[in-house]
Amino acid sequence: MVVKKYFRLIEAWVDCTICEEKIQLTINKEEIINNLQTGMYVKYLVHTNPRPPADANHPSNSSHTAAIYIDQNYNIKGVKCFMGTEMSSKDVGAVGARIPVVVKNLPPMCVHLGMVSQDEFKVLQICDGNNTLEQVATIADKSVKDLEEMMDRLHEKGFVKVIKRA
Repeated sequence: MVVKKYFRLIEAWVDCTICEEKIQLTINKEEIINNLQTGMYVKYLVHTNPRPPADANHPSNSSHTAAIYIDQNYNIKGVKCFMGTEMSSKDVGAVGARIPVVVKNLPPMCVHLGMVSQDEFKVLQICDGNNTLEQVATIADKSVKDLEEMMDRLHEKGFVKVIKRA
């Protein structure tokens, strides 16, 4: 991944695992700030392969999506690619994968009231049911052990549930 930060926008090139190409995107910083809410911004980029392969049946010739996770410093923390515009269960994780899901949405004011830390709020933004516990840890720059402890605390407060994929 390559990110260039300018005064009003960021320009990034991310690896699409379906196209096997670098995909360019330009995002206005105001869009990120308006959707960040002290957590993590997710940009969904629907695209097809910019250099279509000769094989017309190659999956990259069909519309697919890259979910790009961006933090408050305009750094790209992770990219997840999937076919179509909605993730399927096979895109989320293998059988036995632990998937954290928010069960109670919290407004950003909860950080100011001390209900959750800013770090916990950021992690809750990533727990959208589309990432395994290990993927959330990678995006949030945390060890799996630290994230498991955080999930236990957030579960006790009734904010998140970790589902084991059957």
